[in-house]
Amino acid sequence: MEASRFKTTSSQVAQLSLHGIMWLTVLLLIAWAVGAIYYFEFLPAPASDVLALMYLVTTATLMLRWPNRIKWLRVTMASVVVIYLLTLLQRPSNERNWAPDNAQLANVKIRGDDVLIDGFRHTVYRTETDADIHFRKFDFKLSQLEKVWFVVQRFTALEGIAHNFLTFGLQSADGPRYFSVSIEIRREQGESFSPIRGLYRQYELIYIVADERDEIGGRTVMRPDDQVFMFPCKASPEQVQQLFVEIAQRIQQLNDAPRFYHSLLNNCTNCIVRHTYTLTPKPINWLDPRIVLPGYADRFAFSNDLLSPEPDQTFSEFQTQCRIDQIARRAGISEDFSADIRVRFNGL
Repeated sequence: MEASRFKTTSSQVAQLSLHGIMWLTVLLLIAWAVGAIYYFEFLPAPASDVLALMYLVTTATLMLRWPNRIKWLRVTMASVVVIYLLTLLQRPSNERNWAPDNAQLANVKIRGDDVLIDGFRHTVYRTETDADIHFRKFDFKLSQLEKVWFVVQRFTALEGIAHNFLTFGLQSADGPRYFSVSIEIRREQGESFSPIRGLYRQYELIYIVADERDEIGGRTVMRPDDQVFMFPCKASPEQVQQLFVEIAQRIQQLNDAPRFYHSLLNNCTNCIVRHTYTLTPKPINWLDPRIVLPGYADRFAFSNDLLSPEPDQTFSEFQTQCRIDQIARRAGISEDFSADIRVRFNGL
């Protein structure tokens, strides 16, 4: 008797849980649809605002007054599908009024062992918002690429939000050289990043290839409240070179066919993960919450043996060792910037 009652209770709990998950999903889809209407590019702002409010009020009113919930659910889900199809009318473009630091796309040509990057960015900062932005050519031998680091910039108190990018090291006849590859939104004039807008095909995707004094210096010396960590990755020179080739191919694809950024599905972190598919010993689930939420990506990389800590080092100890923003601010953005931020790794 007790066993039968337990089974009945367990079944009821499972049904209630499933019911709750279903309704939560429906509410999230409705909220997404409201936002999609609000951000329709083909409607003027007042019209999209009013239409989004009308959609929300109508959907809520019908839910409260329509006795047939199944019919309401079908109609509501059909409306969400229609709204999604309408968002597809918003097409990405490489021809907009871009912010100066996003004005030029990188162009990477690899011929044999020779690599030439046109549109290599180098920014000379006076303050975070006052700088001279330069684009130039940068060349090296593919076989000179030896190392890669995973960089995490924490710019908010929210644990799951961060910006992640890669920085590469190569050994040339003139000594070590470094550059960064950052996957970001391509901002238009006067535009700033919003994770909510990033859900609605509002930003194009851009791969910025830049000097470390630009990408890392700007995120440390010029942003005194941000925390920046630079984790050495566990990769052979051959894997580093393969990773760069994958990235270069993607850069060239975006030159020909622009794509939209998406805050959850096509952001800085899961784009990096896609490039590493052929480098990791086991498949990576890019829907893992630690990848969807970039602020947890360093923990994911550590637990999956993708980083290179010292033996028996905990993540907390490794993270402390890899923090570079304080070092960068003390040293300043000098010619020796890349060596300065690597002081804890013996300059490597």
